[in-house]
Amino acid sequence: MKEKYSRITFKLLILIPLVFILFVADQFILPQKQISDRIKEYKQLVVSRRGKFSTSSSKELIGFRYRTHKGYEFGTAKTYIEENEVIISESYVFRNISKVKTVNKDYSEELFSGLNGACFYIAIGLFATSVISLLMLKFNNTLSENGFQNIILSNAFLILLYFYLLILFN
Repeated sequence: MKEKYSRITFKLLILIPLVFILFVADQFILPQKQISDRIKEYKQLVVSRRGKFSTSSSKELIGFRYRTHKGYEFGTAKTYIEENEVIISESYVFRNISKVKTVNKDYSEELFSGLNGACFYIAIGLFATSVISLLMLKFNNTLSENGFQNIILSNAFLILLYFYLLILFN
């Protein structure tokens, strides 16, 4: 299996660091589009939890989901934005909302929608795992079948987790 699929695995794993570098350049280096907008509606994000042997459930507020008049959507973690006027910073390539500000406060640290929050940390882990996997495929000539399968499965798991979080928070 290793001899048959190592070249295609190497080529597919090269795409992950390239996309990550493009994302980092889009998020932190390239200029952001500044959009002035008004919040049209919001929704509380609440999780119900119930103990193993209990009959009652408790509800926990995890954040707020906002929609604006121009059609943008974003979420904040446990922070309610009281003002309606917001300034949204959006990246050009991935169209990710990276900053949300009002006249009085910056809510950028509380953002968890899009490629912010958990998705960003999973993307960093996926980048590191794919770079290590590429180095192992290229320079480790004594890589076993089990090691090769671990490379495929660990990267596949992180990719699935990343897309799950992306769907969940968007």
